[in-house]
Amino acid sequence: MKTVYWIVFLCLNAGISYSQTFQSFLEQLAGHSDSLKMFYVDSFMNTASSFPYPDNDSTVYFIFRGNVRSITAIGDFNGWRDSSDHMVRIAGTNLWFLRRIFDAGARLDYKYVLNHAEFILDPLNPLLIRGGYGPNSELPMPRYVPSPEIEFYVNIPHGTLRDTSFFSGHLKNSRLIKIYLPPNYEYSDIQYPLVVFHDGLDFLSLGQMNNILDYLIWQKRIRPVVGIFIPAKDRGGEYAGNLKKVYAAFIVKELIPWVNEKFRIMDRPEPVATFGISNGGNIALWLGMQYPEIFQKVAVQSSNVEDSVALGYQQASFSGSQFYLDVGTYDIPVCLQLMDNLVKILENRGFAYRYIKYPEGHSWGSWRSHVNNALEMFFPGPALVMENKD
Repeated sequence: MKTVYWIVFLCLNAGISYSQTFQSFLEQLAGHSDSLKMFYVDSFMNTASSFPYPDNDSTVYFIFRGNVRSITAIGDFNGWRDSSDHMVRIAGTNLWFLRRIFDAGARLDYKYVLNHAEFILDPLNPLLIRGGYGPNSELPMPRYVPSPEIEFYVNIPHGTLRDTSFFSGHLKNSRLIKIYLPPNYEYSDIQYPLVVFHDGLDFLSLGQMNNILDYLIWQKRIRPVVGIFIPAKDRGGEYAGNLKKVYAAFIVKELIPWVNEKFRIMDRPEPVATFGISNGGNIALWLGMQYPEIFQKVAVQSSNVEDSVALGYQQASFSGSQFYLDVGTYDIPVCLQLMDNLVKILENRGFAYRYIKYPEGHSWGSWRSHVNNALEMFFPGPALVMENKD
């Protein structure tokens, strides 16, 4: 009997081409017995090139195989809600699927929810993206282009990271600060621009910021810079609450003077750049509004924008600041709206800005892949200058 089934399996498999659409595969299953359906499923699972399974540049099928009562896909594409994208089980099999259409160049984070209770990574997909709440499965659509600068390259010059525990008299607490010094810093006597990163330790651990700086400097896409990576102690209060003024005083009156004393930082009027994501973007904008003589270069990604911050820019009496902004088309809807509103204000007030929307979500996978645009805008290196001349 086993031999007969094996012959049947080979005959069936010979007629299946998984260059066809998933819909064609479903049609081939129709009308067969459950045992033969399982042969088709086995063949499909063994020959499919990747999961989730792409039908074309914009159509993808989430696939799960297992004996569960229900399974739902959640992610950037549905606000991480376990209420809509339910998979369908193919009758007579343990194969579940969900069809979705996304932008051909999208990159999305997602997970599965089993039986409306258990959150899991996609067991068929080896691609993972780390985030503030742990790893997610990653879906790069067929036309998504990975960013080379986030990788670590052994054979290029590398900067160094120095740690210090910094006590703030204003905030009455200490925190670990990391300082990025560009390659060959110790062998030169030049002064460097300064970049301040909020959520700083996440920018390093999740955003691979030291890799990005190394790569862009090596490629001569940016001038060498010194970076300050500052973690939050009370993120809500410091970035978008009642501690903003004290947090700003810590940076402006304590941390930056210390960095200027310890390291070779360009004297003013060379502006300091400040970078932030989500609520960290709000404090970056707030610093740019309250201290425009210092923070004239502001980069925000998927940012919260408090009403007071938007109003501050609408009524601003200063000019000359530059802004880089990006957000995902699959981002948190309120972030999209707040960013659109802020850009209208910047446009009306005549500020220099660059605003880009990417087919991604509220994710470190997006922020780390596009932060180079801000660095290249603020600190263009000789390669970029020559490229623009051409």
